[in-house]
Amino acid sequence: INMDIPDYIGKDFLKKLMGGRLNPKLEEILKEKTQQCISNIDPKAIYNKYKIEKIENDTVYFQSKNIFRGPNIAKILKGSEIALIFVFTLGNKIDKIIKETNNKGDSLSTIVMDAVSTSLLTLLGEHFTKIAQKEGVEENNWGATCTYSPGQYDWTIEEQKEIFEMLPAEKIGVKLNQSFLMVPFKSVSGVYGFGPKNKINKTKVACELCPRENCISRRN
Repeated sequence: INMDIPDYIGKDFLKKLMGGRLNPKLEEILKEKTQQCISNIDPKAIYNKYKIEKIENDTVYFQSKNIFRGPNIAKILKGSEIALIFVFTLGNKIDKIIKETNNKGDSLSTIVMDAVSTSLLTLLGEHFTKIAQKEGVEENNWGATCTYSPGQYDWTIEEQKEIFEMLPAEKIGVKLNQSFLMVPFKSVSGVYGFGPKNKINKTKVACELCPRENCISRRN
C-alpha cells in the first residue's frame, strides 16, 4: 500500500504522550527519527469477505462455519450481510529498529519512534478503510459499520485465532505468538460489516463502546 505521509506524522501523538508540549530537543529527535521510521516500513494488507449466516445473542455465525463471540462484535455486525476480515501491517523492519534503539538504552528515541510508528499505523488504517469500503459495498444502498478488533473492549484477544484461520496472514509476514499477539507488533487485525444502510449498526467508532474515556488513543 502506497501512503502519502505528512511531514508532521507522529507529532500530535507524541505531544499527547508528553502532556501537550515538545521541547527543542524532542523536536530535533522527532525530525531525525521520523525519517528513519518512514524508511523502514513496508505497508501491506490482506483481507477477505465472508457471508454472515446469523447472529444469535453474543455469537456471529458465518456460512463458512467460522464463529465470532462477544457482545460488541455481535452488536456491530447485527444487520450486516457480509463481514470483511483483514490484517494490515507496517512490516518487521520497524519493529527491529525500535527494539535495537531500546536495547542501546536510548529511551527517549524509543518513545519518539514508537509514537511515529503508531501514527504511521493509524495512517495505514485510514488508507485501508478506503480499500475496504470500496470492496465491501456491493449494492447502492449499502454502507459500512465501524471497524472492530480483537483485544478492544469486550472482544477477547483469543478471537485473533479465528481471524487467522480465516486469513492467510503469513502471506504478508504476520503471525500470532502464543499470547495471540501479532508479530510484527505494528500490525492490526479486525472486521468491517457491510449491508443495507437502514439495517447496519450506526456506531461510528469502536471507542463509543469502551468506557475508558482517558485513553490516549481515544477517537471521539
